[in-house]
Amino acid sequence: MSTKSNLSRMTIDLPAEDHKRLKALAAVLGKSMREIVAEWIHGNLYSKNTPNVKTIKAIESVEKGKDLVEAKNAEDFFRKLGI
Repeated sequence: MSTKSNLSRMTIDLPAEDHKRLKALAAVLGKSMREIVAEWIHGNLYSKNTPNVKTIKAIESVEKGKDLVEAKNAEDFFRKLGI
């Protein structure tokens, strides 16, 4: 369990509907909203599925429309990939 000395306070603004859903979820699970948010943060911040630098750069290129290859169909796609 965390002690008050190693905690940081955070304030976020949520749409009212999202707040209601989070509050309802917490009630159903028997947890506090803080516990749910903290669990989500730990599950995502420390996830082994976090993209590496190469993957992040590839995603950024795709979002910018750079280095894209078009294929007519799956066969053409695999041929262009060399597989």
